[in-house]
Amino acid sequence: LGIERVAAHERDLTRLCLDRLVVLDGVTIYGPRNPEIKGAVVAFNVAGLHPHDAAALLDEDGIAVRAGHHCAMPLMRWLGIVGTLRASFSVYNTPDEVEFLADRVAALGSAL
Repeated sequence: LGIERVAAHERDLTRLCLDRLVVLDGVTIYGPRNPEIKGAVVAFNVAGLHPHDAAALLDEDGIAVRAGHHCAMPLMRWLGIVGTLRASFSVYNTPDEVEFLADRVAALGSAL
């Protein structure tokens, strides 16, 4: 595949995820919003849902995200949050999967 193509694919998926999540009411994104300067990871929270609960709901739809403080408990404490959800992308992910993630995150608010 080549590292350049892999990196471009991951940036495209990260950009798509950021673009889709940033417009959702109740979703907070953490970290840089520029895919050119970040890795293929998007950390976020959904208002009214503990990250572990949101991860469990997404898991019911076959979406695997990490939830917790991601070995950064001092940062989470400083941010005043219990943790985040973290979606990670790689060569095996597709834009359709990112769209599905965003659609399911949007639906989490109605699950409350």
